[in-house]
Amino acid sequence: MKKNQTQPDFRQLCRPGQKQIADFISLMFFFYFVTSIGGYLWEVLIFLWKDGTFRNRGFLYGPWLPVYGVGAVVFYLFFVKIKDHPVRVFFLSVLVGIGLEFLIGWLLDTFWNLRYWDYSDYPLNLFGYISLYSALGFGIAGVLWVCLFSRLLEKLWFHLPPNFRYAFHTLLVLLLLLDVSAALIFPNTGTGITFSK
Repeated sequence: MKKNQTQPDFRQLCRPGQKQIADFISLMFFFYFVTSIGGYLWEVLIFLWKDGTFRNRGFLYGPWLPVYGVGAVVFYLFFVKIKDHPVRVFFLSVLVGIGLEFLIGWLLDTFWNLRYWDYSDYPLNLFGYISLYSALGFGIAGVLWVCLFSRLLEKLWFHLPPNFRYAFHTLLVLLLLLDVSAALIFPNTGTGITFSK
C-alpha cells in the first residue's frame, strides 16, 4: 500500500534565486567581519611598532574596526565587476576610500566630538580627515582586496559547512550589537585612541 504524503514540500514555495541572495548576504557579512578584525589587528600592530604599546583602537571596545569592514564591502560591491583591471580599481579605491574616511571622520567629530585619526601633520591633508598617504593606502588596499583577497576568502567561506557559517554570523552579530550599544553610551576614548583638536 502506498503511503500518503501528508506534509507539503515547502521548498517549492521558495524562488530559486533566494538561495543565491542569502549566500551573497552571508558572504558580505563574512567580508565585513574578517576585514573589521583585520583592520583592528593592522592598527594595533602599527601602534606596537611605532610606540611599543598596545592600543585598543576605534570607537568600539571589541577587536574590530567597522570602518575597515564597511570599506571592504563597499569596495567589493562597487569594483567586483572590474576586478581584472587593477589600475581602475586603484584609482576608484582612492576616490571611494577618501570619501568614506572623510565622511566617517566628519560624523565622529561633529556628533561625538571625537577624532580617531588625525592627518594634520601629513602633507596634502584636508582638515586632518584625509591625506595623500591615506589616499595611496586606499588605492593599494583596494587592489589587494578586490583583485586578490576577496576571491580567496569567498572560496574559503563557501567551503565551510552551512551550520558553521550560520553560527559564526549569529555569534559575531550579537557581540557587535552589544559592543555598539556600550560604545554609543560610553565611546572608547583615551591616549593613543582619540586625538585632540
